[in-house]
Amino acid sequence: MRKTWMLIGLFLYITASIAQENDREELGRLQTGAVVTFVKNTKNEWGIDISGGSAPNILQEKPVQIEVYKSSEDIFLLDAGYKTIKRSASGIDAFTEMVDNENVVFRVQDRWSVDGAIVSVKRKVEVSENAQGGFNSSLLFNIDTCISWSDMNCMIPGALYGDPTYNGDRSVCGKINYEAHRLIMREDIIPAPLAALSFKNGSSVSLLDPAPQGASTVEETKLTKNVMIDSRFLFGAIEVRQTAGNPIMFGFRFPGSMSITPFGAMTAVKPRRIQRFHPISQGVVHEYEINLRFGQNEPFRDVIRSSWRWAWNTLKPTVPPIDVELVRRVLIDHLVSQANVIDGRTGIPFAVATFDTNQLQWNRTMTAMGFVSKNIECADQLLREGDRDTTKRGQKMRKIGLGIISSMINALNTVPLQATGYDLATGKPWTGDRQEWLAPWLRNATEDMRVLMRAYRRERAHGIQHPEWFNWVKQYADWLLPHQREDGSFPRRWKAGSNDVEEPTGTTSYCPVPLLVMISEETGDSKYQQSAIRAAEYIWTNFGSRGLFVGGASDNPNITDKEAGMLSLEAFLSLYESTKDTKWLERAKTAADFSESWMWIWNLPMPVDADNSMLHWKKGVPTIGLQGITARGPGGADEYLDWSAPSYAKLYKYTNDQHYLDVAWILLHATKSMVALPGRQYDLKGIGWQQEGWSLGPNRNGRGVGGHRFWLPWISANHLYSITGLEELDPVLYKRIIK
Repeated sequence: MRKTWMLIGLFLYITASIAQENDREELGRLQTGAVVTFVKNTKNEWGIDISGGSAPNILQEKPVQIEVYKSSEDIFLLDAGYKTIKRSASGIDAFTEMVDNENVVFRVQDRWSVDGAIVSVKRKVEVSENAQGGFNSSLLFNIDTCISWSDMNCMIPGALYGDPTYNGDRSVCGKINYEAHRLIMREDIIPAPLAALSFKNGSSVSLLDPAPQGASTVEETKLTKNVMIDSRFLFGAIEVRQTAGNPIMFGFRFPGSMSITPFGAMTAVKPRRIQRFHPISQGVVHEYEINLRFGQNEPFRDVIRSSWRWAWNTLKPTVPPIDVELVRRVLIDHLVSQANVIDGRTGIPFAVATFDTNQLQWNRTMTAMGFVSKNIECADQLLREGDRDTTKRGQKMRKIGLGIISSMINALNTVPLQATGYDLATGKPWTGDRQEWLAPWLRNATEDMRVLMRAYRRERAHGIQHPEWFNWVKQYADWLLPHQREDGSFPRRWKAGSNDVEEPTGTTSYCPVPLLVMISEETGDSKYQQSAIRAAEYIWTNFGSRGLFVGGASDNPNITDKEAGMLSLEAFLSLYESTKDTKWLERAKTAADFSESWMWIWNLPMPVDADNSMLHWKKGVPTIGLQGITARGPGGADEYLDWSAPSYAKLYKYTNDQHYLDVAWILLHATKSMVALPGRQYDLKGIGWQQEGWSLGPNRNGRGVGGHRFWLPWISANHLYSITGLEELDPVLYKRIIK
């Protein structure tokens, strides 16, 4: 009898063990130690569990979620686990079917695989028959309930770098959405379809669409309707959100919906939900893939680097190389042709139309330093070309370059500065509209003065002295030092011709650092270098150490932006070169990693039904290399970052990190895609023109159309410096990189 009970007990134990094993199916083990497992729920359906590593557990009992739209009053969610799973050579294939209220069957096949630290899911949805309405599907994962919203930092390139404080209240990743625990980001407005969550213990999980398609229509990208159904919508959306009493959800929806808070002081705070669906019809193509990358032992700023490089290596951005020397000649010839001379004063207008027009521009005699006008930097490029070309062409460029510099010094010869620009027609401060554009911004003055010091050194090396250049810059630097505050910061802006501060925030204290370093080297007085170090320490302590840089674009209200990263990169590199202290090199890498994450590394197609003649960014032109501008307006793009091509080449030389040279290559070759060249003038009025920016994301003008069609001097200055700065840095490397 005893033996019988023992046999029964052993049978029950073995049976329970088999049942337990049959309730779990391991997909694979990640490099972090976490195990990806299919787990049966109480409804005998398979869900996903990712646990065991340093990252929080990630669970989804119902991996398949399909939102069905019948009408504005009839929207419902179908969600389920997998009915069957089957092991394949590459991983596990999972299947389920769901039926809506009209007996339409949605057949879902997900292919799961594990490779190193990456979990990959490829989804395909088929519809059994035609019916009214539309649908989308999502893969959303629940993060362990022990993690609260405040326990993580989120990075979405060009949109969010942990802290939303400087993103603008109403931006997609601004304070309103962030505090509502609602981040929904369409992939067509960000440089890479990527989001990363970083946790306090140094673990992280990142999500990437490794094969983005991005297709849409003109009407859809203008956001004219809250709900649209179309099989041509081939863009997804990344979601990070949390509703009351529920865990944080992290995942991907296709086609992509979004939540926006309209801009404007008088507009409501209530978000506008923009929903996109595929038609419920046989033959509709509903396929996409997402990858999850799990990291460990990384602070947030390193998560920015590692997740971005993962995206880079997955998407493999590349473009055909340009004829660099042709582009150089086209750009410099175009630049010199824009110079105006009025009563002996020489300058380049603030903005010029890229299209044929007889209408006089209201700001045609406005001329300025730094930021978007860069008159002294334009002059520097003309002087450089004059050094290369001793013919009458080069002599003309030298004359105009010297004229621009002397005119600027004469017009702004008193400190405190009356402005950072003037009226070319009068030689006096600008009194027309938008006087704030020429205000005494810290950035605008120090940016062009730094370039002037560089030109001063080069001219001196050629035996030509310009003491008036140095004296003007030093006079400004000596005025600036007493304005440095105890914490090392400088104000962002002053009142015209005054010591009174107009904008006290210290976010742009990186701006004067390279200038002060050069003044210290020229004078031998260490007080300038010490001031530069204190300013850079302020930026690192308050922003850079968190992987965040703020306030670069003078015309924006102190917003997180790529230009802040670019200028911080210059500041840290200048201190590394001056002090040889490697901490500045490490900080330069952080600024570079932040800045490059604003750069498009995938090709976003223009609307499939667009009339190419109506587009500013033309069909078939690669969007790789374009960059987002500020976190306040994700989807807006320009080519400003190509100015930093020499800095990334420097980082390559100093660190031997090939990736930085790859970035420099893209910035040199990819960023001139919309410059009018011989044989590809587009619809611009002549060779050498390019408009300032474009919209890639959905907006009232639609994808591929910019807010205006004007050329500003920074365009040519930055394009040219990506060439001349590389050549000056290392002629051998330059010859290698232009090929």
